[in-house]
Amino acid sequence: MIPDVPVFDILPKIVGHRGACGHAPENTLASLKKSAELGAGFVEIDVTLTRDNIAVIQHDTDVKRCSNGSGPILLKTLAEVKSLDAGSWFSPDFTGERIPTLKEATGTLARLKLGLNLEIKPTKGWEVPTAEQVGRELLDYWPGDLPLLLSSFNIEALVTVGEMLPGVPRGYLTEAIPPDWERRLAEAGCASLHCEKYFVTEDKVAAIRKAGYRILVYTVNDPEMAKRFLDWGVDAIITDFPDRMLDKLH
Repeated sequence: MIPDVPVFDILPKIVGHRGACGHAPENTLASLKKSAELGAGFVEIDVTLTRDNIAVIQHDTDVKRCSNGSGPILLKTLAEVKSLDAGSWFSPDFTGERIPTLKEATGTLARLKLGLNLEIKPTKGWEVPTAEQVGRELLDYWPGDLPLLLSSFNIEALVTVGEMLPGVPRGYLTEAIPPDWERRLAEAGCASLHCEKYFVTEDKVAAIRKAGYRILVYTVNDPEMAKRFLDWGVDAIITDFPDRMLDKLH
């Protein structure tokens, strides 16, 4: 179901990064729950595909960094992915935490009433199939009253998912803001630009906002830096520690 929510009208200034990944293993249900517990109203997580074409919440192409397994996730079935421990690498307290499916994450987000910035993270060469499957799944079970913002570093993925969910806003992800940022945003049909913190300047923020686009900045864990960006007119800060930001900025 296509959400009927004006995302940027309700987007909070603080967005939890991969849930609340400073406090819990990233991109897990535990991290989503922790973000809500800390007071965040919106989270960012990553989605990619398994070998059997199921959308799962995972940042890296390889499962090695955030689980007790190894190898490309695109070459693993969902059953193989679900056999992995995705929590003990972070802390023994999270032993047995699993890599969730997008459907499982959606159910948790709905219960917690958390809005979502979903980053499409395709394995290189698999941009279109990944975006198509994510689009199909969102059309199948995403709650219409839950805010959703889609983003990706890959324009092809953004265009593909945009054709399937034209009513859902999209954000173009980048590290440095490219000289042709306005062309890229227009080409991908994006409403926002999501930029790495080191490359954000007050002039760039002003130019992006003047052109009618929104801007989100990642990954900001210093409240003073976050305050500076927000004073410049940035729409939202993506952070590993929502509690730090909420304590200092509210």
